[in-house]
Amino acid sequence: MNHDMKQCENQVTLFFRHLDERRYDALVALLASDAVWHRQGKVLEGPSAVHAALMQRSATMKIAHIITNLVFDEYETERCAMRGYMLVVRHEPGVEICKPSPLTGIESIRNMHIKMKRDAGHWLITELNGEDIIFALNA
Repeated sequence: MNHDMKQCENQVTLFFRHLDERRYDALVALLASDAVWHRQGKVLEGPSAVHAALMQRSATMKIAHIITNLVFDEYETERCAMRGYMLVVRHEPGVEICKPSPLTGIESIRNMHIKMKRDAGHWLITELNGEDIIFALNA
């Protein structure tokens, strides 16, 4: 694996860390201007649409997106495509809590597909799709 491939992996992991930590400005900075995110049955087009959708998230929800098994399906010097698994752990108490949230299990395991491109020396996400649920807690 070369340095660029590692940077691509890092950008994907960082995207989901920003999501979990509600750092939405930092998250959208990882998106290309024409990025498409398939999220919760909707297609969000561009950083502004992503930011607007994220501002609707519950302030009391605690969530962790665990990204694993990332592999490259395509890699070129300016573009790449990856896939991996996303495990989702969520707790929605409806009120702010300052202690660890209860762990009741992994809510879902999803196939994730990501496309990226290099723009001004930085790897940016152009397409993200984690809608393919392969396991669900209450299926």
